[in-house]
Amino acid sequence: MRRKILNGLDLKREYKSVTGKLALLNRELAENMISLAEQTGETRPLIQALNALHSARQTFTIESTPRENAEIQQLMANTLLKIGRQTDDVRCLEHAIKAYRGAITLASMLGDDTMRRELKRDYSLARNLIGQRGSNQSLLGVA
Repeated sequence: MRRKILNGLDLKREYKSVTGKLALLNRELAENMISLAEQTGETRPLIQALNALHSARQTFTIESTPRENAEIQQLMANTLLKIGRQTDDVRCLEHAIKAYRGAITLASMLGDDTMRRELKRDYSLARNLIGQRGSNQSLLGVA
């Protein structure tokens, strides 16, 4: 069987196509793991979702980050907040705070002020739930 020999430009196109597909699969995996965590109340699937989101983010530059990445990051943060509140799990709330920070950054990069305001509100709620109202870190420093 003969393999087609690809030139440099064809290889770059193929690489971009494959990595785009891989990023999409990682986003879908993250979304499914978040859904599983919401249904079961377990945090273990969220760890897998975080890993999948990290892999998906590696594919994109700041200029090419899709809105879906921000939405899934927001879903992750909301799920962590919900489970943390229900179980009084401070560690889960701390992870929600980190997830909100990432989502706020993505919303800022996308120029979505509405999403950014919603995220900052929920970020403050998560911080208040673990008693960090007086922290030195301002919200402006997060976004």
